[in-house]
Amino acid sequence: MNTSIALIIFSSIAVTSCVFLASYFLFIKKEHRLKDLTLGLLFVAIAFRIAKSIFYYSLPEISSVGIALGFFGFACIGPLALLYFSISKSNNTKLNPIAFLHLIFPIVGFTVIVVNRNLGYEMYLLANISLASYLGYIGAKFIFKSDLSSKWLNALFYGLVALSAILIYQLLGETITNYAIGIGLSSLVIYFLFFYALQSPSVIKKANKVLPKSLLQKITSAIEDDNIYLQPAITLAKFAEAIDTPTYLVSRATKSIYKKSFPEVINSFRIKSITEKLSKPDHANEKIEDLAYDVGFNTSSAFYNAFKKETSMSPRAYQKAIQEKAYKK
Repeated sequence: MNTSIALIIFSSIAVTSCVFLASYFLFIKKEHRLKDLTLGLLFVAIAFRIAKSIFYYSLPEISSVGIALGFFGFACIGPLALLYFSISKSNNTKLNPIAFLHLIFPIVGFTVIVVNRNLGYEMYLLANISLASYLGYIGAKFIFKSDLSSKWLNALFYGLVALSAILIYQLLGETITNYAIGIGLSSLVIYFLFFYALQSPSVIKKANKVLPKSLLQKITSAIEDDNIYLQPAITLAKFAEAIDTPTYLVSRATKSIYKKSFPEVINSFRIKSITEKLSKPDHANEKIEDLAYDVGFNTSSAFYNAFKKETSMSPRAYQKAIQEKAYKK
């Protein structure tokens, strides 16, 4: 077996591993749907970029569409990484529509290469600069100056930094040997991220592990006795930090105890607190928005959505029903 065939096999397995991880996050893991979806798409983007290099190296000719697809995946790595790190910090469950603006460059670049493949080198150079810029921003905001950082996030960040440097080397290299070295080193980065993810319980969910009763009691006590849900800015990350427990265990435990995600549990207890107050004469005529802010809601829209989901009624309709019931008595 010559060196070229060995490199192609080695790199193809790396891309397959990348696709395996992507499939797991996209279709199997469902702890935090938006975050898992983003991480899955990030690995898809990486797979597209490395696959393009393999085809370019192994085939005598690659179509413009193939080069454009490789570019599209490459140009999406930075935006997807930024989105993933942002969600990991905020624990948001909804995507801000502004995030789609980051797709303008990948889409434009894809179109340019399809129309004129001779501009491929320039577009890939711009994609390298784009990725380096995104990683610089991510490092400054989420890695170097934040307590958000975890072992997995650090590994992912530095893995992407290494990948960016390797791809710059590959693009600027003047020989096919440099290009082949770039493929091999990129594959090593994928293997590193793949095996690190397998060893990270916060990334790959470990099945069939019984949660300790002490953990379940700690969580129920914090929520039901200490009323931690009344804190306006409480998130999964902050709650986990408050009880000194990894976020993935808190997420699993709340699912086990309440059959709901952590944000749903918090909102459920907030709504329960409001409905209990409304049933009492002292609060029956109180402005319902004031009660919402008292129990931790930051916006009226979040409150209205959560209230309707929990009671199948709008806050106004519920309050009116309570008032009519009290009047009949």
